[in-house]
Amino acid sequence: MSTYLAYCRKSSESEERQALSIESQIKELKELAHRQRLDVAEFLTESQSAKYPGRPVFNDMTKRLSKGAIKGVICWKLDRLARNPIDGATLIWALDQGKVSEIVTPYGVLRNNSNDKFLMQLEFGMAKKYVDDLSDNIRRGNRAKLERGWLPGLPPLGYLNEPKERTIVKDPARFLLVRNMWDLLLRGIGPSQILKTADEEWGFRTRILGKTGGKPLTPSGLYSLFGNPFYYGLIERKDGVSMGKHEPMITEEEYWKAQEMLGRKGIPRAKHHQFAFTGLIRCAECGSMITAEEKQKKSGRHYAYYRCTKKKKAIACRQKYLSMKDMEAQIAGYLRKIHVPERLLTLAIDYLKGKHEEEKGKHHSIDESLEQARKDCERKLDNLNQMRLADLIDDREYLKEKRRLLDQKLQLEESARARETHLRDACARAEEAFSFAHRAAAHFQAGTLEDKRQLLQKIGSNFLLKDKNLIIQAKKAFRIIEEGLRVVGPGIEALELPKNVLIPAQNGLSFSQILSWWSRVEDVRTFFLEDECSKHANMPR
Repeated sequence: MSTYLAYCRKSSESEERQALSIESQIKELKELAHRQRLDVAEFLTESQSAKYPGRPVFNDMTKRLSKGAIKGVICWKLDRLARNPIDGATLIWALDQGKVSEIVTPYGVLRNNSNDKFLMQLEFGMAKKYVDDLSDNIRRGNRAKLERGWLPGLPPLGYLNEPKERTIVKDPARFLLVRNMWDLLLRGIGPSQILKTADEEWGFRTRILGKTGGKPLTPSGLYSLFGNPFYYGLIERKDGVSMGKHEPMITEEEYWKAQEMLGRKGIPRAKHHQFAFTGLIRCAECGSMITAEEKQKKSGRHYAYYRCTKKKKAIACRQKYLSMKDMEAQIAGYLRKIHVPERLLTLAIDYLKGKHEEEKGKHHSIDESLEQARKDCERKLDNLNQMRLADLIDDREYLKEKRRLLDQKLQLEESARARETHLRDACARAEEAFSFAHRAAAHFQAGTLEDKRQLLQKIGSNFLLKDKNLIIQAKKAFRIIEEGLRVVGPGIEALELPKNVLIPAQNGLSFSQILSWWSRVEDVRTFFLEDECSKHANMPR
C-alpha cells in the first residue's frame, strides 16, 4: 500500500475555461510526485463535468480505493475530484475508514484527522456553491437577454449569434437558402422534394458546431424549421412567448399558411399584435404567465386585454381578463405615487452630492491605513524573497507564504479601490432612482410600447395579476420614495425651492418636512450602498 493514483480532470463545458488542461495537470503532478518522492502507479484522466455523480473513471478509482490497495490520491486541486456532495462525501468517507491514507495537492496534504476532513468538506462545499452560483447567473442572464428581445442560446438555421454585441444576425451563408425553402413550401412543393433540392442542387449543410454539423438537413430538422415561429419574429419558450428584435425571415401570414399546408392540427393564432407587458406578469392564483390578445367586435371596434394563459391544468383558475386600458391606468397610477416633484428632486440631488463629499472626508484616515498596510505587505514580500535567496526557507514554505502575502496585498488594494467605488456608485444609483421617479409618469404616458415595458421592468419584478388588480412588488428604493412622499405631504409642487434650506419658513416648506425628506433620501442612499458592498462581497475571487 505504498502507491498513489494521480487524478486529472478537465470539464469540456465553458464553465471551466479557467482550469488547467489535462496535460498541464499531469506535468504539475509529476513534478509534485518527484519533489515529495511519491510512487505514482497510474495517471487517471477524465474529460467530464464533476457537477453530477457518475463519472466512470472517478467511480473506478473509488472502487480501487475501497479495496485498500492505494495509499493516496494526488490531484491539482480538490475541485478536480468533486463538485457535487456525493463524490466529495465518498472521498471523505474513504479517508475516515482508512481505505486511503492521504490526498495530496500542490497546496498541502490532507489526512484522516478532524481538521483536514473539515477542510475537505469546506472545499467541496465551495466547489458546489461555485457550480450553483454559475447556474443561477446563467439563468439570470438568459432572462435579461430575453427581456431585451434576444433569444438566449443558439438561433435556428439562417441566423447566427453576434458575439460582440450579443445579438442575433442573419447567417450570410444560409439565410437566403432557408428563405428559399419557405418559398418552395409556400408554392406547394413537398418537404421531401425540398430536402432533395437543398442537398443536391444547393449543397445546403447545417452549421458546424464543434464536432457536429456540416451535414445535409434531415427530415425532422426541416419539419422543426417549418414549425418554428422564430422565423416570423416570435421567441417561444417554456415560460411564455415574446417578441424578438431579430430581423424576421417571413411574415406571420406566411407562417400560418405553411402550417396549414403541412396539415398541422390546431387553429392558427389570431393576428399577432405587440403588447408591452407580456412575459412580465404572472397570475396570482395559478402561477401561469399573463398573455395579451386583441379582439374585434361585430361593430368593427378593436379591443385588447390581458388574461391568464391557464396552462396549469391541475388548477381551475378563475381569474378574469383585464383590459389593456385598465392595465396601463394602474401602472400610471403607481408612477404618480412615486412622482418626485422638481423641488424635492433638487433637494435630494444636493443632499446626495454633499453626503458623498462628507463620506470621502470621513474615510480619508481609513484609506491611509489601508495604504500603509499595503506597503507593509510589499515590504514583507521583499524580505521573503531575500530569505529564499539566502536558502533560509525551502520552496514549499516560500510558495505558501508568498501566496498568502499576495492574496493579502490584493485584498487590501481591492478594499481601497472598492471603498471609493461603493460610495460613488451608491450616490449615482440613488440619484438615478430619484430622477427616474421624477420623469417616469410623463414618459409612460408619451412612451412607445418598448418604453412602457422598460419602465415597468425598472420599477420592480414578480408582477402579479389578481382580481383585475396588478400587484406591483416595487424595488425597495421606490418603496422608500413612495413612503417619503406620503410623509412630506401633498401640495409640494406649489412650493418654491428654498434658497437656504435651513430657513424654510419663507417657502411654506417646514423644517420638519425637509428633515423627513432628507431622511428618506439617506435611506435610499444607504440601501444602494449596502447593495454595492454585498455585490462586491459575493464576487468570485
